[in-house]
Amino acid sequence: MSTRPTGLQPPYFTNEGLDFRSRWGAVPKSDSVSLASASPAPKNYTLLTKCIAEFIGDFTFVFVGTMQAFVTQGAADNILHAALAHGLTIFILVASLGHISGGHFNPVVSWAVAINRKMPYYHFPFYMMSQLLGGICGAFMTAAVMTKGEFQSSLGGATLLNEGNQWWQGFLSETVVSYFLVHTILLTAVDTDKNVLAPLAIGMTLTIDILATGKITGASMNPARSLGPNIVSSIFLDTKPADLWKHHYIYWAGPFLGSTIAALWFRLFESREERYIK
Repeated sequence: MSTRPTGLQPPYFTNEGLDFRSRWGAVPKSDSVSLASASPAPKNYTLLTKCIAEFIGDFTFVFVGTMQAFVTQGAADNILHAALAHGLTIFILVASLGHISGGHFNPVVSWAVAINRKMPYYHFPFYMMSQLLGGICGAFMTAAVMTKGEFQSSLGGATLLNEGNQWWQGFLSETVVSYFLVHTILLTAVDTDKNVLAPLAIGMTLTIDILATGKITGASMNPARSLGPNIVSSIFLDTKPADLWKHHYIYWAGPFLGSTIAALWFRLFESREERYIK
């Protein structure tokens, strides 16, 4: 087996603190050979370092997402541009920072990982705070580099429910696409530490989710992507949309519900090591 540089080595989501053999017995033979036997074990990072990685990831993700909102404004293929911008960004972030923090960059992903005991529960609030703060700072950076007119015309990249849709349609939309995203993450990056295509699968899932439902809610799937731009837009927009905060709750309730469903389904039927129904 060829060796891999430590910095590029999976897992992208860590199983820190878990002893598979003592908890669930011997690992199945097909999974018993660890990449650690072929290359040095990855360095253990502190919680602070992991939180910094999550902050940087969400700062980058929200900055790119809000900046592209102006670049593609009025374009016939603006949804395609938005989907590619977000999908490529998350692909790069998971591939480059995933070995440090697990590459969540989304509170609902951290929630699903914690539910499945793939990270300590007490890490979740620290991850979430880092992600939300990174998103807020990324949105502030967008406001800093845009002209006032550009920021006003793009609404600062805020995610809003389409005027023609009801709240429950937006809620269902966010729930479904968040389920798709988290389900893909659990199967490709959490269930195995050997899938080097995990960042690509995650980025492509985000892309097709935005292509599918971007016209309804913006396909946020991420409270950090929605909260920061809304806060900054509330501060800097001269003319604020009447519904800037009216339906903001769907960008929390929908993704967390979709994530919880994906996490429980994975735990019940799909986890290699700890599923309840064999």
